[in-house]
Amino acid sequence: MRLSPNEKPVASPSPAPRNAAPRPAIRPVSPWAAVPLVALAGCVDAIGWLRFDQLFVSFISGTSTMLGIAAAEGDHARAAALGMVVGLFAAGALLGAVLGTAAGRWRSTVVLAAVTLLLAAALLAPPGGGWELPRAAWTMVPAMGMLNTALPGVGGITFVTGALSRAMEGLVLGLLGRARHGAWVQQAACWGAMVAGALLGGALQTRWGDAALAVPASAALLAAMLAALAALRG
Repeated sequence: MRLSPNEKPVASPSPAPRNAAPRPAIRPVSPWAAVPLVALAGCVDAIGWLRFDQLFVSFISGTSTMLGIAAAEGDHARAAALGMVVGLFAAGALLGAVLGTAAGRWRSTVVLAAVTLLLAAALLAPPGGGWELPRAAWTMVPAMGMLNTALPGVGGITFVTGALSRAMEGLVLGLLGRARHGAWVQQAACWGAMVAGALLGGALQTRWGDAALAVPASAALLAAMLAALAALRG
């Protein structure tokens, strides 16, 4: 049987041990919940790009490309800094996955609270740094890696290249009647949210300077509080 792009194969559940304790059910999260988080990532990425002299803190595809260019040009200091950014992002995603798995139905609340703390630490970080990275980048980057693990079953929050390509594929399938239109609209909304967030972040950094990070940090806190309310209702 051929599956549409919006369907996933369902594996046969393996029998659970007789004495195993039942796992608490985790309610599925609507893909639309990712849209404001994508905007948050775009805002932080724009602030980081302007604040750190052309350094992405969430767009790791671009960072990886710049890493390759720096290595090819023999700019070892720049390559080391960019490699550290990739490592920090991966570490944040790893920590977010660990926290989210341990938190169960409180996954979104716990992960978003941790994102808030990391952004607040970046906001309060003094100037300077090491390994060619400003101190604020040491917490901003893992915060963005962690953000990708905030929603169970909805990964790749900061990966809008995939969202845009899936939106175009979904549009074609929707026009052919092979898929529902809501799927591609949500993917396109993620791309638009990234652009809107970057626009806001650029404007905030231009007007407020380093204090601009207070806005996405507050937004992450609000998202954590809303997730907590949703978990209580569930």
